[in-house]
Amino acid sequence: MISLSLPRRLWAFLAIPFFWSCSSRPAKTIGNLRNVAASERNAAVRYRSCSTRAREEGYLNVANLFAALACSEEVHVKYQIELLERYGEENISLDEWAPIDSTFAVESTIKNLKLSLRTETYESLTAFPIFEKAAVAEGAHDAARMFRDLAVVATKHGDYCRRVLDKLGHDGSDRNVVNSWSVCPRCGAMYETVTLQENCEMCEMPASTFVLFQ
Repeated sequence: MISLSLPRRLWAFLAIPFFWSCSSRPAKTIGNLRNVAASERNAAVRYRSCSTRAREEGYLNVANLFAALACSEEVHVKYQIELLERYGEENISLDEWAPIDSTFAVESTIKNLKLSLRTETYESLTAFPIFEKAAVAEGAHDAARMFRDLAVVATKHGDYCRRVLDKLGHDGSDRNVVNSWSVCPRCGAMYETVTLQENCEMCEMPASTFVLFQ
């Protein structure tokens, strides 16, 4: 996420190892997991900053959206670390290879939503499908499934941001923006609270365990 602008985050996704390990470890997938974990860790920090800015600007419902997005990213990072450990990575330290970008400059809420929409769209349509394909080629099926799920989640994230932008553009306020969001603590899937079913649609986690933002 120097400033986590869109180009910086795109660069992080495209910085993929160009060699294959001669061992059975999925070297390319491991590199992709590290890059994604680093990017999503900074994305969570950025979303929390965006939540604070939205609250300062009087967009309390939009602030809840950004807070839920941050939580979703944090859940993803935890699972990515678990996968890295499963693939043989040891002594993982996010602070060493994925330091928090303290120079990120928060923009206005409208600009933050537009940047978030562009980023989530890129991830869902380009980055995650590429990473899924690479994981399948290496036989890293757990990672392939995770990248596939991340593309679904990123699509929803982008849709949420797009709908909020439309509401703000039409109403000039967020009074008609959804004010309650729920995040699955297992897979990071994010839902409008009023639409919740009994279990998570992606991992079957009971909705009673979800993290609520309202």
